[in-house]
Amino acid sequence: MHSLEIDLRYLGVLDKALQIAAELGPQAAVRYVRSSYRLLSKVYHPDLHSQNRQAAVEGQRRLNAVKERLDMTSDEELTRFLGAAAGPAEGHPRVLVVDDEDGLKENLAELLSLEGYHVGTASNGLLGMKAHLSFRPELVITDVVMPIMDGVEMVRQLKERDPGLKALFISGFFGTRSIRGELLEQINRFGYPMLAKPFRPSQLFALVRQALG
Repeated sequence: MHSLEIDLRYLGVLDKALQIAAELGPQAAVRYVRSSYRLLSKVYHPDLHSQNRQAAVEGQRRLNAVKERLDMTSDEELTRFLGAAAGPAEGHPRVLVVDDEDGLKENLAELLSLEGYHVGTASNGLLGMKAHLSFRPELVITDVVMPIMDGVEMVRQLKERDPGLKALFISGFFGTRSIRGELLEQINRFGYPMLAKPFRPSQLFALVRQALG
């Protein structure tokens, strides 16, 4: 793992920095990273935590170590790292699989990996939103009916963040009462392909290639 990635994950700013880099450019993300350290340093100041002073001192020590490494990292190097991390994958596209059925999710990930795709996974729409920030997929394959956030709402929000994102909807409920009405109308409005469970791998690969053009 890149040392910059480790430091930014410790600061808790990597996902947001990648989002800013994708939306506003890596230079804006660099400014965010630099300012975030200053805020955290104030939060962990030992004088503000008399009852938890030892934890604050340790937190401040670790923050100072990260700051020293960031101070030795030029804005140009940080810009290159964030720009590369937020950019598209080389070779086969990145595909994010979102499904609350762990077995199916892992099987899909394995099948797509064997085809050479870079694959990430998430168990519901909310986790899919978070995974998108760091993984930056070109295609999302998502179940429709899921807890916490369904696949349709996830894709709607992701499209606002990333208008060029492609999606493929999969479900065992197509044609049933569970997915009729408003959900199906929204899916049709996207114009993305739908695949009913169960399906053959050849059907999946054909629609993936179609979605990615």
